[in-house]
This record gives sequence, structure tokens and C-alpha cells, in this order.
Amino acid sequence: MVSTVPDDRELSKALYGSSHMHAVVVAIDSTDTDEFSAPEIASITGLAGSSIHVLISRLIRIGVIERAGGLPGERTLLYRKTKPDVLRMLAHIGDPIR
Repeated sequence: MVSTVPDDRELSKALYGSSHMHAVVVAIDSTDTDEFSAPEIASITGLAGSSIHVLISRLIRIGVIERAGGLPGERTLLYRKTKPDVLRMLAHIGDPIR
């Protein structure tokens, strides 16, 4: 599971209108490479795949990620971080200031 800030669901709801968007952003930011799949994010967050796909679509619309094709021989789509610095900033909203 992703480690997020206390009351993450409330923070996420206030900022994005979705209780789970911040967890998805944190999960995407935490991936080791620029490419990732929805099942990978579902595994990290513990959220249902259908919820992940809706939130990924929103992130595509604002341009921080894009579709990157698929895995050979599978139906799984890959996505790519297009603005990793923006994702990192969004992932750290709510972190304590040091």
C-alpha cells in the first residue's frame, strides 16, 4: 500500500473532488520507471481497477500522463509520465514542511 499523509482521503476530496486521486498520484510517482500499468497502480493502492481507470483518464486529460501502448500479447495498457515533476509536486501536497 502507498504511504500517504494523514487524512489523505479528505485532502484528496478537497483538492481533486475524488477521495482516491491523491493515492493514485502518489502511487504513479512512486513507480521506478516512467511507464506503468493500471493493474500495477491498483496493486500499490489496493483500489479496484475500475476506479484506477477513471482517475488515470482524468490525469491524461490534464496532460501529466499519456497512453504509451500495450504489453505484447496482452490487453494491458501502459501509461507514461509526461510531467514527472508535476506528479512529484502533486504527490507531496500535504507533506509536512521541513
